Amino acid sequence: MIKKRGWMIAALLQVLFLLFIAGSYYSIDYFGKEIKIKTVPVDPRDLLYGDYVTLRYDISTAPLKSYKGDAAKLDRGEQKAYVVLQPNKDGYYVVKNVYSEKPDVTGDQVVLTAKAEKVWGPGSIDNIQLTYGFERYYVQENTGKELEQQAKDMDVIISVAPWGAHKIVELKP
Repeated sequence: MIKKRGWMIAALLQVLFLLFIAGSYYSIDYFGKEIKIKTVPVDPRDLLYGDYVTLRYDISTAPLKSYKGDAAKLDRGEQKAYVVLQPNKDGYYVVKNVYSEKPDVTGDQVVLTAKAEKVWGPGSIDNIQLTYGFERYYVQENTGKELEQQAKDMDVIISVAPWGAHKIVELKP
């Protein structure tokens, strides 16, 4: 009897865990704040997953002076960073500051987690290269070329949950 009860509890915990994973993904839609960022896509193809668009954002690069932390750590490779975004006058979210520790935000600001690495910019200006994890967007087969042609005026709508989870909601040409 005790063994049977143990197996039932283990099975119930597994089901609850799977429901939690699915629920956390869909809760981004409910609790998340949608932001708009500017992008320039490129169209590669993955044999296993199909067509996808690699997205590069305006918010993927920030000046080193915007980093609020030990900049020497960025010289040693990728570091976890917290990027504070705020809307500009055109409604696009842009980088305000980059932090090594999670900051508090107010009003329309949002925080995204990223991997940060110091890179050399034009004219010997140091920049931070930021990788967010939503740089690859899978599309229906044979639609990547169409998105590539619309690359110059594309916007991406991203939903950002208060706890930091994020996902791409829509690509807008």
